[in-house]
Amino acid sequence: MARQMVGDDDDVYRLRVELHRPDWQGNLVHFFGPFNSIGAARARRTVYLKATWVKSAQIQSAHTVWSDVQ
Repeated sequence: MARQMVGDDDDVYRLRVELHRPDWQGNLVHFFGPFNSIGAARARRTVYLKATWVKSAQIQSAHTVWSDVQ
């Protein structure tokens, strides 16, 4: 399944979720995305913020620059 990506010189978003469980050793970090819109990333964050084992859920952004592969 192909994921639709953004074009050149556009913003792309991902969700960084830090998990904390007392029975685990330390914290785990997971990334979800990329998302074409900030709205899609916010929707995914809403789902994770409802879980008690989520320490933080941060939306991150990047700016795309496409180039030829050698």
